[in-house]
Amino acid sequence: MTEKLAESTGAHAINRAVSRWRVRASLFLALRRSETLRSACLVFAILLQLGGLGPGVVQAKPKTDKFEGTVVVVGPKAITVKSRHNIYMVRTFHYSAELEQKMLRKKPEAGKKVTVHYVRGSDLALKVDD
Repeated sequence: MTEKLAESTGAHAINRAVSRWRVRASLFLALRRSETLRSACLVFAILLQLGGLGPGVVQAKPKTDKFEGTVVVVGPKAITVKSRHNIYMVRTFHYSAELEQKMLRKKPEAGKKVTVHYVRGSDLALKVDD
């Protein structure tokens, strides 16, 4: 009887040791997976910063805003517009390369109401609507 008890106690001890090993192994493998994932993300981030994936992946279309107002001055390289909503706000926008060619052909006169589409955070005009 004591022999069977010793065998069952030994079996339980082995089962506990094996289950502990399984838990530790699964934690170790999960840690390895997370380290692999972390290193893959790091490599991807470095490639993005270096521009190795190409301009289509990294560069997004720039956000644009509108500025509505009245034309003050039109030149070959820039347009100055006074806001419709705030009489004290006057902004000068430089033309993009495509818009510069269009503005050489058709310039709005001073005093005409226009809407300037520009890149957010800059003074680069992309489009001028009459």
